[in-house]
Amino acid sequence: MSKAIRRVGYLRFGRFLEPWIEKGRFERLNTSLKKAGMDISVRAYLGSAIFCSILVGVLSFVITTGTVALILQNDPNISENQVPMAVMVGVFVGVICGILTYLPFLYWPQMKATDRKILIEAGLPSTASYLSAMSSSGVPPDRLFYSLAGEASVAPEISNESKRITRDIEIFGYDILKALRTASTRSPSERFSKFLDGMSATITSGGDLTFFMSAESKALMKLKEEETKEFIAQLGVLAEIFMIVGVVAPLFFVVILAIVAVIAKDAVEAATILMLALAYFIMPILLVIMNLLISTISREI
Repeated sequence: MSKAIRRVGYLRFGRFLEPWIEKGRFERLNTSLKKAGMDISVRAYLGSAIFCSILVGVLSFVITTGTVALILQNDPNISENQVPMAVMVGVFVGVICGILTYLPFLYWPQMKATDRKILIEAGLPSTASYLSAMSSSGVPPDRLFYSLAGEASVAPEISNESKRITRDIEIFGYDILKALRTASTRSPSERFSKFLDGMSATITSGGDLTFFMSAESKALMKLKEEETKEFIAQLGVLAEIFMIVGVVAPLFFVVILAIVAVIAKDAVEAATILMLALAYFIMPILLVIMNLLISTISREI
């Protein structure tokens, strides 16, 4: 989203939403924006969404009205109501396009937060091991996240979160406990939030942070191992489904259709159409669905 759209959305449209924002009507969206790591206020985000919706709606109205008018101009059966009909169609399409533009803005932060949750939990075991090694060498808690912020290779999304923690400490003046509590609140991952809360509790109580990190690292590694085993089991089930859908089922239907075409001469054309649909339409769609399923479950590991 460009700065110009944000500026116009915030200044021109966001001010109309301010009373509802102050009443907490968009608190859920505000939470989703924070968990998604999107550095934008609710007023600016919703104002930008409204501005984009109006732009798309107006453009759709102009294009649709002009196109329909040109089409109706060549129709001899419609001569008197060409302009009103074109305008009505343009208004309908413009409103629909505007609504379809606005709705994704409401769900995008939640989707992005879910995506961040998967990435954070995937990199949490290696992050805990890294922090445990750093803590054992006597590095203070605030410098742990300063060091982690520069190590994107360990876990890119957690590295970005560490940059925010470092920003809260060095720029906003938070102490390490307040920075950890703030990061725990805005984290989309409950597992990462518990990890930060555990660090905060250990620091507050004067406990051994290195021991806590080491224990958490072992626990997270054990959990990662169990999730990997579960993933392998799911992958085995998907492999069996793939064999049935991608190999056995096509051969079965091809043989059946071939037999039907030999027995019933009138069904040759229908059998040919079905075989073409199976080869060029049904099978590619099923394989794409299988690929999406495998990609979805593999991202969590």
